[in-house]
Amino acid sequence: MRSEVTIVHPQQQTITEYLQFNGVTQFQKKNNIRSTNTGYITSLLFKTGDRIQQGTVFCTINTKEQQALKNISSGDSSLSKFQKPLSVISNATGVITAINVLQGDYISEGDVLATASEPTSLIVVVNVPYENHQFAKEGSPCELVLSDGKIIATTISGMMPSVETASQSQAYFIRLPEQSLPENLNVILRIPYKKSVNTLCIATSAVQTDELQKNFWLMKVVHDSIAVKVSVQTGLRNDSLTEITSNNISLSDNIISLGAYGLTDSTHVIVKK
Repeated sequence: MRSEVTIVHPQQQTITEYLQFNGVTQFQKKNNIRSTNTGYITSLLFKTGDRIQQGTVFCTINTKEQQALKNISSGDSSLSKFQKPLSVISNATGVITAINVLQGDYISEGDVLATASEPTSLIVVVNVPYENHQFAKEGSPCELVLSDGKIIATTISGMMPSVETASQSQAYFIRLPEQSLPENLNVILRIPYKKSVNTLCIATSAVQTDELQKNFWLMKVVHDSIAVKVSVQTGLRNDSLTEITSNNISLSDNIISLGAYGLTDSTHVIVKK
């Protein structure tokens, strides 16, 4: 039974090889909403994920004194004006990422009730081994690859002035004020490392190699149905393209991109249209 394969043609184009590092998103600006009074929470007006503005009422409370006045206010109407709950005003602007209290809780003045993060303060923090610091300079172009495949072209914004002792890596950060991304999202930072212009390239999926990744070959289809093994030398490589530096492959060759794994030399195949 003949295997069904998909073919591609080599291309003459520019290829870039990247250094890749893992990063994580963080909000630089986080503000705590604190209580300005002591008492019992009578109403919470926000929930996690809501956006809040500075000067907005976050919650209301009743003090112990107000609780005590309930017992005597029925006999003195002038005391009823003191029964109105006190407002706790937010001193922060942003999205509420944590609420530390529930309605009915007793809080003291200065307690942290919630945390609001400012989305425009979003950054990506990446730890780069110091041996690669010459490629990760402030203002250097780079790409961020998200887990859904989206690629964000940006530049390195800055670096921390210290190196982590154990790993000997330095923290770099990239500001993303216009991106709507969650905190603690894992991303991949790609920094251009090497580049070849107008060189012969083939889809990386077409390149076969041994267990030690020392020998490389392509499966070329000849006579419309026979897969022939062609040993090649490779140069730069990224996720999509691999540079072919040997001169035994031409632009007109039919190279198997899918279905070549496990094929032996001179195997009969069916080319998928």
